[in-house]
Amino acid sequence: MQNTDLNATANCVYCLDSGQLTPEQVLLRGEHFYLCAPRGQMVEGFLVIAPYRCYNALAKAPLDVFDELRSIQNRVRRFYGDVYKIREPLFYEQGRGGGGARTDPADRFPLHAHLCSLPARVDLHALLGQRYLRLPAADAAMLPEIVCDRPYFYVEACSQSAAYVANQHEQVLEIEKSRLKPIVAELMGISERGDWRSYPGERELMEVIKNWRRHCEVQA
Repeated sequence: MQNTDLNATANCVYCLDSGQLTPEQVLLRGEHFYLCAPRGQMVEGFLVIAPYRCYNALAKAPLDVFDELRSIQNRVRRFYGDVYKIREPLFYEQGRGGGGARTDPADRFPLHAHLCSLPARVDLHALLGQRYLRLPAADAAMLPEIVCDRPYFYVEACSQSAAYVANQHEQVLEIEKSRLKPIVAELMGISERGDWRSYPGERELMEVIKNWRRHCEVQA
């Protein structure tokens, strides 16, 4: 399925028409979403679930696509459990476009919704809950209802799921500008891997692609 949205531009990493991802990096294709292994592997196993359509954030997606998102997440959980022996992985989305922003304020690339995942137990809830308003959520399908056109963070970790939004107006721009990946890397003790430019993780990228293929062969 190809993206035909007008805002699909050549520098959008997650619009497949842009060619920013190689065919080998796209591990699974569904009707609405695909699973990929991006560059910038903090640790081997960093994966992303993205919609074909260039939604600003998952909160902007229609409700009828979330069943497939859950299904792909479950595939990722099985993969992590079988290959990396992790039963409670981290899923997170930086919903900077939840309030309507369409481009990154610093680097100006399009905001294309994507759910990140790591085969690691990282308690982002403890950190984000200290500063932002916590909105409990059964899963990502609740985002369109609970974030109410606000930028947000969404986290599934440590058997909990929640979105985090601004406590006060000044935090709205803060969330739109913030980067979760360096925060996750710091919490894991690998802060030097928080930027894909300085740590592209090419070796880890090749390994996770190989491991996914082996996993799929065993499951077939």
